[in-house]
Amino acid sequence: MTAPRRTQSVPPLVRFPRDGWGLAALERDGLLTKDHSDALRAEAPEWVAAVVIDRALAEADRVGEVLAKAAHVPVASLALIEPAAVQFVPEHVARQYAALPLSATNKTIRIATANPLDLDAEQALGFVAGRQVEFLYSLPGVLARRLDEIYRPERSIERLVGGLGPQARIETMDESAVEPEIATAVDAPTSRLVDATIADAVRERASDIHFEPGEQGLVIRYRVDGVMREVMRVPRSAAGSVARRMKVLAKLDISDPLHPHDGRAMARVDGKPWDMRVSSIPIARYGEKIVVRLLDPASTTLKLDAIGLWPDERETLETLLQYREGIVLVTGPTGSGKTSTLYAALDHIRTTGINVVTVEDPVEYRLEGVNQIQVNEKSGFTFAEALRSVLRQDPDVVLLGEIRDLETAQTAWQASLSGHFVLSTLHTNDAASSVMRLRDIGIEGFKIAAALKGVLAQRLLRRLCRHCAEPASESALPELWRPPKDFDRPIAIRKPKGCSQCGFTGYRGRMAIEEILTIDGQVAELIARGALADQIVESGRRYGMRTLWEAGLRRVWTGETAYDEVVRLLGEPVLKPRAAAPAPAAAALVPPPPVTTFIPSASIPVTGAPPSAEEPSAPAEAPAPRPPLVLIADDDPSMRNLEGAVLTSQGFAVAEAADGEDALDQAQRLQPAILLLDMDMPRRNGYEVLGALRQRLAGRAVPVIVVTARDDPETETRCIELGAEDYITKPIQPASLIARIRAVLRRVGARA
Repeated sequence: MTAPRRTQSVPPLVRFPRDGWGLAALERDGLLTKDHSDALRAEAPEWVAAVVIDRALAEADRVGEVLAKAAHVPVASLALIEPAAVQFVPEHVARQYAALPLSATNKTIRIATANPLDLDAEQALGFVAGRQVEFLYSLPGVLARRLDEIYRPERSIERLVGGLGPQARIETMDESAVEPEIATAVDAPTSRLVDATIADAVRERASDIHFEPGEQGLVIRYRVDGVMREVMRVPRSAAGSVARRMKVLAKLDISDPLHPHDGRAMARVDGKPWDMRVSSIPIARYGEKIVVRLLDPASTTLKLDAIGLWPDERETLETLLQYREGIVLVTGPTGSGKTSTLYAALDHIRTTGINVVTVEDPVEYRLEGVNQIQVNEKSGFTFAEALRSVLRQDPDVVLLGEIRDLETAQTAWQASLSGHFVLSTLHTNDAASSVMRLRDIGIEGFKIAAALKGVLAQRLLRRLCRHCAEPASESALPELWRPPKDFDRPIAIRKPKGCSQCGFTGYRGRMAIEEILTIDGQVAELIARGALADQIVESGRRYGMRTLWEAGLRRVWTGETAYDEVVRLLGEPVLKPRAAAPAPAAAALVPPPPVTTFIPSASIPVTGAPPSAEEPSAPAEAPAPRPPLVLIADDDPSMRNLEGAVLTSQGFAVAEAADGEDALDQAQRLQPAILLLDMDMPRRNGYEVLGALRQRLAGRAVPVIVVTARDDPETETRCIELGAEDYITKPIQPASLIARIRAVLRRVGARA
């Protein structure tokens, strides 16, 4: 008989927390009691730190500091991570060792980990990365979220939109199909995020959605009532997938992220269709920025009554619309309601007895009884080509979406001078600047005077919320801008408060304010002779023109908007009266009202009484010398503020321009003593400004100092060849800047 075989019992597998070494440190620093510490040892979770924070036994920041100190490593900051460092550690290795690369050099790699005492992890990561590992401590929960954001961005997006539910989904629509199609891959996290954003933007009355990639992540902003509002930030790594999703919806080329693209899509939100105009543009180092304009195709065309015009503004506009030949322009920046005003004007003048044709890019609203033509620049069907074709269709009225170049302008002018009535838009700051812009394009002054009937400069002011606006006294306004005693309406000045109806902004909805310049009489003569913008403004005011600032003040006095809103939109003018001319002894003449020529971006007007033929040309006393005016052209507002502060402290007057085109317009209007010019600006860069400056200001050149971050000799040489007087690289030294400006002014004065 054989003896029974003795079996050896195997002890059960004992689990230990991966950061169990930190229990003693937490207990020693008083973050855990001994009972809590013993319970965690017995429970043996994967991460002690995560359980301590989840159960609110200690604050997260304090836990991180104590464990980092116990491991003798710094606390990691996971905000900025170098993409190149991430490439050295594959995802499965990073997740296995709870490690996230932060930065790397040729010899070392800095890695955030929740277990910096794991020697096996240090050796494995060093072998994979081929560098010496330097550990930093990070809490396991924070680290896990950042691992998802870096290696699997769809997981972090899924968490972001996980609670939104089915109401966040939209239906994308194919215009060629009768029935709407559900977007493909709608359950994907990125698709759900895009759908949720579009649906939310529609419900918040947004006109535009901006997807802006940057260093801190993808920023999503809405434009509501003309003001940008940040809504959320998502991980930077999600920017690419969001951009691709929007480009797929708009049928754009997702394989080409290095060039701008424009397209359109349609979506149904809460059962209502919306038209989306999608624009993409590459952003240096961060990917593509996507802007989506939301349009309601079912909205009816505005009437002139609905625009919110003041009675005298409407009367003047209706007078202009009675012409059956010539051209009327609506001008203003993008988003100022120019197209809506043109449609309202078209609705006012169209009858069954005329042929109305529009040439647009794109066609924003459908008009019954109007032939609307869509421009297609990619296929060569430009505004000029479309307009030439339209003129062969025997039109009475032509709406031209925009005058962009000489060819389009010449065709429009030929149409207006040959018996057609043309309505169009132009991008300028005010009415008088439109004449300067047309000259710059290449239209002769006598042709402008012959065909142009009127110019409407337009802005959109936010309306005060009727639910929460509060009364305010006249003393809340600067004394100069208080209502006159003979104002023809009741004074009801109000201020914003904020409530749930207006999203706590104090404003809800917008209205138009107009500066209407009618081209007749002396105004036409001045244009034909090549007069400057301020002379045209002075003459226009004699015929009753009101500036945008004055139009805005009237809305403040009647309580429709707040004074701060007008200042935000137009900038508060600072008046500098000219020396008064002596009054004739024969009779006491009442001087005309002061004329204000506004510098929109700088808010520095020049004010005084318009010249009169009866007044003596010589003033009674010599006017005080004006400080030299320096025009700062830079798209960076902080740089403009810095340079402006330095210059004003030294007695200079300052004007500002945020882009190259604005710099050229202001240089022509203001004739500054000197121009500080940045190289990298929208609309026109420094090279283009220097090239156009000499041509536009022939015989009256403005000295230029280039102030730029470019420090290469090629750029400096080319700028000097194009006529720059000096070249300064950023960052600037205030003393050096002032010295160089004064040196240039001395040289220019000596040459003069």
